[in-house]
Amino acid sequence: MALKRVKWVGIDFGQCLMSPSPLRNPHIFGDIGKLLGKHEMIPIWIERMRRLKEKYGTYTMLKEKHRDEIESFVFDNDPGPYEIFKQKEQELLSMAPGVKEFLEWLNGEGIKPSIISELKKTLGPVGDDIITAFLINKGILKRFKYFITPQGKVDLETDERFYEYKGTSKESGTLYDQLILDLRKEGISPEECVMIGDKQRTDIIPPKKRGFITIQFTGHVDEGPCEYSDYYVKTFFEVKEIIEKL
Repeated sequence: MALKRVKWVGIDFGQCLMSPSPLRNPHIFGDIGKLLGKHEMIPIWIERMRRLKEKYGTYTMLKEKHRDEIESFVFDNDPGPYEIFKQKEQELLSMAPGVKEFLEWLNGEGIKPSIISELKKTLGPVGDDIITAFLINKGILKRFKYFITPQGKVDLETDERFYEYKGTSKESGTLYDQLILDLRKEGISPEECVMIGDKQRTDIIPPKKRGFITIQFTGHVDEGPCEYSDYYVKTFFEVKEIIEKL
């Protein structure tokens, strides 16, 4: 039976859909140094990465909004080690518990969710950025409909691009304002939409203020109680149970 109340689902990427727990910078940079014969650079790369993390607060913020600085600052604009870094990073990333099962069930209910990310990088070919590369590597790309960022929206089935989202942001809420306009064209209201994410300031507060149902994912990072969170979960098995009841 198709879901009655929920017509649209959005999922944040970093520390929500994707689990950063297996990611270990010393391991990655050690592998890069060994492959390139640059053992002396390993501690330098690790220290530079640490400084970037301190600058932006979290690795998620660094990789979503300031990823270009990993290549420019950590690797001195050398594409060789940076390309290996991207490959090793994908090998170590994993999915949050229950993601595959949740996506299979949700698709079976007639809903293909969208990835909602603060990605700063200009949209390139699908698979060129960390997020769509992750979806491809995990075999779940086709489980999603759209990839929506402040750089634009990509239809993951057709690769068609839409640029009404250019210049918007999750934190300011302007991305959700544009999303509401898009959903209205499909006859979907905010009250029929579920947004899932870990960060209150970008994934929970802005959409809730606009009428969305919000699910705060605390499986990797728990920012604590929030009056704008309708539900709290640690796995996507719990997400499924909540949406089934709505």
